[in-house]
Amino acid sequence: MWVPELPFQLVCQRDGGLRERPLAFLGPGGHIPSLWLVNRRAKAEGISPGDPMDQALRRLPGLRVLDPAPQTWWEAQSCLGDFLSRWSPQGILGHMGEALLELGGTDRLFGPAQDTAWHIQRELESSIGWSSHGGLSRSATAAKMASRMEHQLEQVSEGCEMAFLEPQPLARLPDLNPRLRWRFQRLGLRSLGDLQPLPLQTLVQLMPEPEARKTLSQVRGEDRPRLPLLADLPGESRHPWRLEPPRLPEQVFLAPWCLEHLWSEGRSPRTLQLRWWDVDGVLHRWAATAEDLTRPPLELAPSIERAFRHLAVRRILVHRLELHLAWGLGRARSLFESLATARLGALEPALARLRKRYPQHPVLPGWVRAAETMDGYHVGTTPHPLGRSRDAPHG
Repeated sequence: MWVPELPFQLVCQRDGGLRERPLAFLGPGGHIPSLWLVNRRAKAEGISPGDPMDQALRRLPGLRVLDPAPQTWWEAQSCLGDFLSRWSPQGILGHMGEALLELGGTDRLFGPAQDTAWHIQRELESSIGWSSHGGLSRSATAAKMASRMEHQLEQVSEGCEMAFLEPQPLARLPDLNPRLRWRFQRLGLRSLGDLQPLPLQTLVQLMPEPEARKTLSQVRGEDRPRLPLLADLPGESRHPWRLEPPRLPEQVFLAPWCLEHLWSEGRSPRTLQLRWWDVDGVLHRWAATAEDLTRPPLELAPSIERAFRHLAVRRILVHRLELHLAWGLGRARSLFESLATARLGALEPALARLRKRYPQHPVLPGWVRAAETMDGYHVGTTPHPLGRSRDAPHG
């Protein structure tokens, strides 16, 4: 599914007078004000992203330049994910207004996949007010490019993926490195059909083997990825942060942001993983150890920032971050919980109050072997009904 020009659809929802007008968003930062995003009507008048604002207004006096509000757009993308999770548990949100949804296995709930896609588009427009285009295919690449055909729903039948993808330009291939795109152009490879007959051994000479296998499966319409869950699992939460404009690692102040999320949840962190993406799309990961998770939030948040700056050594701008947390007294939640585990989980609010009362000291679940982390205090393996702080009064 593709919701074209989602930021402009949001603006027009709030102000109906902006419909049918050339619109643009002002670029964030910079000494010379320039345009960031431009809608289709403005592009038809010769306005392009990156144009200086004063020149664009002289060329097109009716142009309306709007202040950027990227946080609103990210919330809209999250709203789209919540809407799609009602139709299928599996999917992935791409760029602004893009989503890939798994409809296999939903026949008994909503009928054939084509009818389900029609219902999704109609309900999205009736309930939220967003118009969209759809592409239906067993191949993820074919489905994405079919949605760009700008028909209400473009269907690519099974076995016809290669023929459909053949005339598509290489520039539309998702996640293609700009350097590789330039190299393909130098070799005269401009469409997906030019790559389809290439053997793997030839393509490996231009790119690493894992990327070559992935690229061949995409251009041939053979990619059928297993999509992740759209909604978070029970007891887990994800917190994305997009940096507009992108920043150098030393300009990303992670400690206050992480501390806010650690305090907003009244449960104990079970796992913590930080992910960040550079502007060239490279993904980095860092996971906190069990010893890190025993620290109080006032110590854990700065340690996350130090680990991030220690690992971000490429000197490339950082574009996006994500904090993934799993909660719950050091134990994963199971489908069928015992009564004792359920009672221990009910003690989380008490532990949260202890953490806020003694923010400088760790508050641990009773079954943690505190001898490894606390001086002069040892707890056996039998779960204790309360967590304790090292220097907090007991009783």
